[in-house]
Amino acid sequence: MVSEFRPLISVLRELKTLAQKKASGFFFIATESNHSSTIRLRNGHIEDVVFSRYRNDEAVRYLSKVTTARARFQPGAISATENKVPLSEAALQWLLGGFESGPSARQPQESKPAASATITTKLGGPGQREIVEKVALNFFGPIATLLCDEAFSASSDIERVLAQIASNMPTSEEAERFLAEAHATLVIGK
Repeated sequence: MVSEFRPLISVLRELKTLAQKKASGFFFIATESNHSSTIRLRNGHIEDVVFSRYRNDEAVRYLSKVTTARARFQPGAISATENKVPLSEAALQWLLGGFESGPSARQPQESKPAASATITTKLGGPGQREIVEKVALNFFGPIATLLCDEAFSASSDIERVLAQIASNMPTSEEAERFLAEAHATLVIGK
């Protein structure tokens, strides 16, 4: 086990490398706040994730809030399990590289300027983040909180925040759907 704590991104890059190498075993993560996570890898596929008492998507949601951790990998044969609550595709994508997505990863098509200008004048206020986070949760699942944290800490301009979050969508059509729903919800919420 690496004795010093390092950024979670560094730890997850190690997990991604193990998955690419088709490794099997247990990937143990310990946080500075004394929480632990275990990720079971079988032939490079993540079988399940446990964080404290949480499992799979909920575990990934809590893991996404961690800033620093240390990790070690214990190789070994892992048998297939019947997972009653499988890991969502969004959570898998986040664990295997989505944590590094930023505004330059994928640029969504720009939303219509007229609509943006109208909405921008109506925005501003303390409930903005909560509204955006609720919409993002419908699209991204458990990693929405992390994506919102990154976007809101990077900019105070709501259009930039929304564009950064939308850049994590796999297609431009989905990014446009997210932007449209976020804009509509923000206007209604005001």
